[in-house]
Amino acid sequence: MNLRRSPLGFLTILLAASCLWGAPKKKAAKAEAKPAAVPAAVATVPVRSLEDRPQIWHLWTDVEGRKVDAMFCGLSGDIVSLQTKDGRNYRFSVAVLSPEDREFAKACAGKQQGGFPRSVVAAAAADIDRIVEARLAAEGQKPNRPATDEEFLRRLYVDAVGRTPTAAEAAAFFADTAADRRERLIDRLLQSPGYSLQMYNWLADLLRAKDVVGKRLPAFTFEDWLKARITANAPWDAMVREMMTADGRLLDNGAAGFLLFDADMPLDGVSNLITTFLGSNMSCAQCHDHPLADWSQRQFYEMAAFLGATDMKNESMLAEVRKLSRADSGLNKNFIRLLGEINATRLSDASANRLTFPKDYKYDDAKPGEPVKPALIEWDAGDAKRQSYAVSTKSPALLRDEFARWLTSPDNPRFATNIANRVWKKSFGMAVKEPVDDIDDVSAASSPQLLAHLTQVMRAARFDLREFQRVVFNSRTYQSAASPAPDLSKGPYLFNGPIVRRLTAEQVWDSLVVAAVGPTADNILLRRGDDLKPMALPEGKISVAAVKEAAEKMRGMRGTKKSAKSSSGTDAGLAKGYDGEKPQTRQGLMLARASELPQPAPETHFLRVFGQGDRLLSNSSTVDGSVPQVLQLMNGPVARLITDPKSHAVQAASLEPSPAAQVQSLYLAFLSRKPNSAEAASALKALEGGLGLTDIAWALVNTREYLFIR
Repeated sequence: MNLRRSPLGFLTILLAASCLWGAPKKKAAKAEAKPAAVPAAVATVPVRSLEDRPQIWHLWTDVEGRKVDAMFCGLSGDIVSLQTKDGRNYRFSVAVLSPEDREFAKACAGKQQGGFPRSVVAAAAADIDRIVEARLAAEGQKPNRPATDEEFLRRLYVDAVGRTPTAAEAAAFFADTAADRRERLIDRLLQSPGYSLQMYNWLADLLRAKDVVGKRLPAFTFEDWLKARITANAPWDAMVREMMTADGRLLDNGAAGFLLFDADMPLDGVSNLITTFLGSNMSCAQCHDHPLADWSQRQFYEMAAFLGATDMKNESMLAEVRKLSRADSGLNKNFIRLLGEINATRLSDASANRLTFPKDYKYDDAKPGEPVKPALIEWDAGDAKRQSYAVSTKSPALLRDEFARWLTSPDNPRFATNIANRVWKKSFGMAVKEPVDDIDDVSAASSPQLLAHLTQVMRAARFDLREFQRVVFNSRTYQSAASPAPDLSKGPYLFNGPIVRRLTAEQVWDSLVVAAVGPTADNILLRRGDDLKPMALPEGKISVAAVKEAAEKMRGMRGTKKSAKSSSGTDAGLAKGYDGEKPQTRQGLMLARASELPQPAPETHFLRVFGQGDRLLSNSSTVDGSVPQVLQLMNGPVARLITDPKSHAVQAASLEPSPAAQVQSLYLAFLSRKPNSAEAASALKALEGGLGLTDIAWALVNTREYLFIR
């Protein structure tokens, strides 16, 4: 697992710059969905709950005798993934384990194959196809042709692991002639380390994961928690429950981060969580009855009342901190304030619900300043009779727990539908019901039947997002040729196939990083939450002595940081330092995947230039094109990475026995396909004329084809 370290060359050749702009966005037009007769979806899908699957804990030993007590998370090829009880993730070659533990890891991989049987996956995927095709037929349309192996391979790698395949990975798939090669590739990629990294990028954008909350409150523990839960393949409903019922400080409980992100504006936080987890946009109802929906201001406050007894700041501690910072203690005043802020910001439940209607409340159904009683929103007349609505509001201290139980219930009218709709968009470029943050009227979806079936699959999978995507990826609809961006003014898009999409900022970056250092980039895992632990102060009054002790602990921790490499400098040691490989730095860039970089990246970083969101709002990322993007790929630091003769992609190509094979290797590395005869002839002529493999690599990265998924 050694990562190559090499000096970088600089390329200056002329190439006609390809346009990086995607198709212009078009405003969706509301259209009545015409009902179509479709076969019934799978009624009952046998699948074990994730909570019921065995969590295999074991004292693992490597060939040097080092030990670590960890849970088995997965085995993909020769890479084993483990997770310790404190949430640390480790990935390394199974060869570093003792012979006994290598066999044990293989046995664990067999035991952990829970989820849908392949026959059920095929049946659920076939129902997707029947529903889609019936809807298309009703409108006089047809599905797109089947995707070629080249189109499927690149699309699946990007959607399942967040990057394009290497030349070796592409060549291995094309050499496989078995009838089930696509199904096996889907299963392998969904169990690979890259799956967790790309899911983190997607969920971080949805959940607004940031390094710093507010002006300066570090939130690394939330990021560590999210990565750990994804790696352990925790079901979505369990993750949401943990976020909604979390108690304590971010220092101690990373799951508290979601609610604490809005500690200074709790009502905005309520609006955000309803949109994020239920697809209901109630933001307007925070100030007045919604002008375009049925939600009233009263309903918004009744929902917010479930968090009305939740405290997010210890004001008495903050007052002590301010007093201490003004005193002549000899301590850095900014450090004292930060220490106070990070310790005072925490979740706890009071014995009284303190939420009242605002002073400017103007409706007749309540008076300004009147206490608000918690009540759940309903979408349809019969919702209140659902089992999930049987919540107790008697104990203020348990309101959050009751709300979380209703929110994440499979019986909730929108929870499963919301996440199914969002994950479908992740794979197809468009949701069944757009926009994804407003799915109140499911009958207005482009195909209500399809949305109902996807909801059913999500519930049957017990909110296992990996298993849900396995069904989607196995559908003929997903494996169809892509369509250009649809003109929604002419009617809804009915999913003849996925939509041609530009790679997201994270997908472009991760693909280029892997091209530079190889697939071992999938094993680089950075963990920063532990850096915050010394900042925890004991309960009670803050003293100068306690602050000094925290400062000393932090200084001591910085001085004892150790590298993750073993003495041989090759394999990562078990349970030391980094949770995986240590990233290289080239051209001033840390070459780790986007999930392992600052969240979000600085504004001038490649990721932000290509549209990574600022995480102030959910899904704030974009795929709009710009001139700075062109310049980044043509002559920025990333371009110099690609043109380095020792980059992984170029070096792999240089080892091929002939110029034709070398050109083919580069096409596989960057475009996931072999060159056609004209492209091959042109490239060979360029090589004969004095250009090098690095020139060909640069030219391929600067094509429009490189940036788009077809």
